[in-house]
Amino acid sequence: MIIETVKTQEYGYLVNGNMAVPNDPANRDYQLILDWINEGNTPTGPDVIEPDYVALRTGPTGYAPIHEQLAMQTDGTWDAHVADVKTRFPKSNAGSTTIGDVPQDILDAAANKLFAQQVEAYKTAKARVAQYQLSVGVPESTQTITTGMQEWNEEAGEMQDVTETFVIPAIEPLEATVEVTTQEIGEDPVTATVANPLIVKDNEERAAAQAIIDATPGPVKTHVDG
Repeated sequence: MIIETVKTQEYGYLVNGNMAVPNDPANRDYQLILDWINEGNTPTGPDVIEPDYVALRTGPTGYAPIHEQLAMQTDGTWDAHVADVKTRFPKSNAGSTTIGDVPQDILDAAANKLFAQQVEAYKTAKARVAQYQLSVGVPESTQTITTGMQEWNEEAGEMQDVTETFVIPAIEPLEATVEVTTQEIGEDPVTATVANPLIVKDNEERAAAQAIIDATPGPVKTHVDG
């Protein structure tokens, strides 16, 4: 669905002027509205209807109930009551419709979704950059681990953990170039030396991941990195 406009209503949202969407995070279209907001768009607030003088005069702050008006006619206060209501709600008040503020809950929901998406994108990008570079490889190294057993150390006079050191083999870098042979129909094969496509792809992916890391907002990095 392509969203062009979103208008806030009492129980949800009106999308593109003809589609009602409930205020329900489990609703797929509701989630699309959040994405639309995070793309830089702003919903329209709800209609705020100001009643006209007829609605106001007959409303709870207008004319008193009939039985009270009858009592007013008896004690002589009815004329003053009617005049007061007409003064407070003159016929010049024809009513109006204005646009209210966008509810904060939908804006907060969009911000929370964007934050969660940025967190996952940042984690994924960091993991990608942490992988070894194909053009560089990995040198041989050693790692010492605790076996889970203990033995008596005479010099220290106590039981100590037994450790084991093992070698992690090196990973050789890939060749920077490879030879590619192509042959057109009816022609002799042609061999050319080109950049190793595995290295090219690796570098592109690393650059894209680094760009995500660089663009990640500080609060997101703090949340992930502690």
